[in-house]
Amino acid sequence: MSKTAYMRGLQVFISDIRACQNKEQEQRRVEKELAKIRAKFGEDKSLSGYDRRKYIWKLLYIYMLGFDIDFGHKQACDLIPMPKYSDKQVGYMACSLLLQENDEFLRLAINAIHLDLTSRNEAFQALALSFVGNIGGQEMAEALTLDVIKLLTSGASRPLIKKRASLCLLRMLRKTPADAPLVVAADTFSPTMAALLEERDLGLLLCSVTLLHGLVARSGTGGYETCQGRVIKILERLVRERERIPPEYLYYGIPSPWLQARCLRALQLFPPPDSATERKALHDVLQNIIATTSAEAAKNANPNKTNALNAILFEALAVALHHASATNNAMAATGPDAANDRATLGSCLSLMGRYLAGKDPNAKYLALDSLARLAGAMPEVLEGVRHHQATVMASLKDPDVSIRRRALDLLFAMCDAASAPEVVGELLKHLVVADFGVREELVLKIAILAEKFAPSMQWYMDVVLQLLERSGDFVSDEIWHRAVQLVTNNPSMQEYAARNVAESLKRGAAHESLVCTAAYILGEYGRLIRAEVPPAEQYRLLHGAFPAASQPTKGLLMTALLKIYLLEPTNATLSRDVRELFDRYKRFMDAELQQRATEYLQALAANPQAATTSFILPMPAWQIRESSLIKRLQPEGSEATGEGGLAAAGSLAAADAPSTLAGANTSPLLSVPMPGSGLSPALQPGGGGDLLSMNSTSRGGAAPAPGNGAFGAAPAAAAAAAPPKPATPVDLLSDLFSDAVIAPSAPAPSAVPSAVPSAAPAGYPGAYPGAPAPAGYPMAVPSAYPGAPAPAYPGAPAPGYPGAPASAYPGYPGAPAAVPQGAAPGYPGAPAPAANPFPSPYGPPAAAAPPPAATANPFAANPFPATAPAPVPVAVPAVAATADPFGDSHFGAPPAPAPAPVPPPVPTGDVNAWYSALLLKERGILYEDQYLQIGLQSQYTRGRGNIVLYFGNKHAGAQLTNVSLVQTVQSPGVAMTPGPMPAVLEPKQQLQVSIGLTCLGPFTEAPALALNYGVAGAPALNAMQLRLPVAMHKFMAPEVHIPKEVFFDHWRAAQPANKAQEMVDRAAAGPISPETVQGLMRLLHLGVEHGYLDPSPHNEAGAAYWACGPADPQRVVLCCCRVEANPQNRAQFRVTVVADQPELAQGVHALLVAQLKAAPSS
Repeated sequence: MSKTAYMRGLQVFISDIRACQNKEQEQRRVEKELAKIRAKFGEDKSLSGYDRRKYIWKLLYIYMLGFDIDFGHKQACDLIPMPKYSDKQVGYMACSLLLQENDEFLRLAINAIHLDLTSRNEAFQALALSFVGNIGGQEMAEALTLDVIKLLTSGASRPLIKKRASLCLLRMLRKTPADAPLVVAADTFSPTMAALLEERDLGLLLCSVTLLHGLVARSGTGGYETCQGRVIKILERLVRERERIPPEYLYYGIPSPWLQARCLRALQLFPPPDSATERKALHDVLQNIIATTSAEAAKNANPNKTNALNAILFEALAVALHHASATNNAMAATGPDAANDRATLGSCLSLMGRYLAGKDPNAKYLALDSLARLAGAMPEVLEGVRHHQATVMASLKDPDVSIRRRALDLLFAMCDAASAPEVVGELLKHLVVADFGVREELVLKIAILAEKFAPSMQWYMDVVLQLLERSGDFVSDEIWHRAVQLVTNNPSMQEYAARNVAESLKRGAAHESLVCTAAYILGEYGRLIRAEVPPAEQYRLLHGAFPAASQPTKGLLMTALLKIYLLEPTNATLSRDVRELFDRYKRFMDAELQQRATEYLQALAANPQAATTSFILPMPAWQIRESSLIKRLQPEGSEATGEGGLAAAGSLAAADAPSTLAGANTSPLLSVPMPGSGLSPALQPGGGGDLLSMNSTSRGGAAPAPGNGAFGAAPAAAAAAAPPKPATPVDLLSDLFSDAVIAPSAPAPSAVPSAVPSAAPAGYPGAYPGAPAPAGYPMAVPSAYPGAPAPAYPGAPAPGYPGAPASAYPGYPGAPAAVPQGAAPGYPGAPAPAANPFPSPYGPPAAAAPPPAATANPFAANPFPATAPAPVPVAVPAVAATADPFGDSHFGAPPAPAPAPVPPPVPTGDVNAWYSALLLKERGILYEDQYLQIGLQSQYTRGRGNIVLYFGNKHAGAQLTNVSLVQTVQSPGVAMTPGPMPAVLEPKQQLQVSIGLTCLGPFTEAPALALNYGVAGAPALNAMQLRLPVAMHKFMAPEVHIPKEVFFDHWRAAQPANKAQEMVDRAAAGPISPETVQGLMRLLHLGVEHGYLDPSPHNEAGAAYWACGPADPQRVVLCCCRVEANPQNRAQFRVTVVADQPELAQGVHALLVAQLKAAPSS
């Protein structure tokens, strides 16, 4: 380094740069110097070591000025193996700044780094450790971990080297992928870790405790239990032996505050010590820290010292609360340990309450944050915090936005039924002045608190309307959907809600969310307030918001206006206004609004009074489901708190997710269940449910809401003619492999009410094509409320915009079109009535529910339309005659005959042929017998894949039990992450199982699974071996327009071992066209464009990138392929595949050759 100060050329260059008057002069001087350096590096052999160092230093200076450096990397790497320290120093420095961890040039230096680590020169070891600790990646971790561990455990290594080695090992640990084994194992490394914690050097102890924290956060405490006591001893030494601490480790008189905080943070990952001695020692240390540190921080005016004391104090509080929580969870309510924990907990809460009322913003923030995260885990914390509710509310007005956010979280966690009106009122006041960044979260939390702890239904409605009026831009659709649900399910709330939304509209300037809510409520329940607000006035209020509304909202308003008109069809003015509106939109550009207007006009022209009793009926009650608001809030509160990507498992920081609200009642508000919340039974209505939360597992059907007036129920004759409610669930699996997701069956209601009209006859204006026509020409009307949740009762159509059926699988050409719900067999693209492959031998079911709405997830729908296999006969046991009352078997009824034997499962096709077909396509049949069909759909990206298996029970009357898939062949290059497996399949039921795939490296054998299941009355299926169609080419991404120079440079540089070549002679099969060859290559994920890479019209060339390993860094290999045809005979080909991974080249080559030989002549 000393010679660097006397490099005259470097000094002159720096002086010239400083003398530049503007940016242009500086750029010209830099470009001139770069050209000179580039020319000198071209004469690399004639450069001396001094010149190399000088030019590398100039490049580093230019890089620090902000200019890009695109050369000199190799010269910098060449300095690392040099024997001189000055050369190594410059090489390591330049590589640390100019290169990234996944740079190819680093491979040139790995061997030199290994030699430096194993040398006896401490200076070389320190340089190498610092370099690896800064930019080392996974490849370096695999190659150099043993060298680093040797330095860490060597008795000859000084603390200087051990400190660097421990931090270097921590870097390697953090760079190890989550699904890969750690670079060190707990059973072999724990003795080394324990020995490091016995060192006396405080700097080495700080590095060692940091390494321990990283290890335990990543792999858990298993194996490192002995280290916990040693960490406690380090704390004792720092707290009780201050006079023995070297002065260089005293910070404002505090013994190594960084080491104290790190020890306390590491202890948060461990459970309370098992040893009574260690528990007593830790308790004494924590009490000492809490007592002395808090007192010093309170009276000290130096901010640096106060911050250091607070850092130690809050980590100690976190440890104390963590142990108190663990004791509480373990039900250890008695004994000295529990008493100590309760005493410590009391001290912590008292101290945090003091910080809440203090003026120090940092301490206030930490107190709010800690209490908010602990509130859900420990009820005692909530009881103590509620005394500070006024202080927390005052913190909402703090100038610091971070404190306001933490106060909001704590206020949300500590709210209960008693404090809810006050808390919600304060939050509503704060909503007007809150930052725009937090308003959406604040609105969501207010809505949840209002629903959980509503003292009355009217109060809840008032809160929601205030939200819609004050912050409509930040009110998500879930909130007004939820309000609509609750109003629909509670008759006592409907009149109040209708009256209040009408008053809100009268105040003007209503947000679109409020307009949607008002349209739904007035359309359904405006009849209840017709004496106070006549239908004409309701029409005026809603029509005033019509011009500025979005198209989905206009569709909802049109339905509401139709229903309002039907309240008073004799009103000539109202009739004229409604008809004019519909007539104007009959020619509107939006197909949805145009269809609504046309069909509504036809309904009014036919018989408005009949419409109110035939098909324009009230919305039914929603199914009971969990609120989607809580589900939406949960991901926002969860945070990963580990360092460097390592989650601090077991620590208090890991409990940052919003907890269940305390003080919640035991039954749900307004019959809508949410975890741990509800109202008293007096506030519970008769029924209802939630259709908005689409993640629910509820299966129950909901009866329609009772109607009256113009929206009354159908006449008695129609009710009598309705199909009876079946005693058993209706079979939803009309087609095992249809285009819709098959869900478990749900009971059908006694009548099929609808919020929308039924389908019109074919050819009738506004009718759906091919839809059946009920008597009286009732019209087909699309979803009543666009944007509102779809009703879940059987027969109800899903919301949305009718139009041309789209492909069920975007991105998969040729996928079957999605069939709209409720469409008749005549609907274009709909299956014929005989398409059901599983007809029941006992006649059709009483009712059938429509398939659920299509989803955007490409794996959510079933892509496997299958032909109809023959139904499996199921023996029906005879009904036994009346038994002999005297017990004489000679005169009693004969015993029931034994059920007919059920044949064992037998595959209906060639399993190997199915496997081979799936190697070249993304979906198909993996296995099928007379009882079970397993379909497969896959999707791959670079190095990643996802497989969805569709398990379908084809049996009409028996369960499939003990269904299991066990991996029997583990491919070393593929990591599988299977999802939960259903143990039972009901008759005609289909379920999905997802399997995640990660390519870890080359492989030649596909993973295999053993299939087992049982059928009642049939012999158990012997374990059927199923190979997953996973090959290396599946993880390739086609590269159609790869640069030609890259392709041919890679082609020419390939070694013989990395090239697979074979001549293919199709003399018997005949010639094939270039298009056929291109199609076969694309099946193997090769990017092909005729004439781009190979100008010959007879040849085809393509490329793809194959990837493996973690996302960062990910190994990428280029695979190049060329198929050359004989110009005189296109039945002869030469196939060549080149890849740096021999297994990849051979695998792609073998598949392509096989396909060329088997392809039909073209």
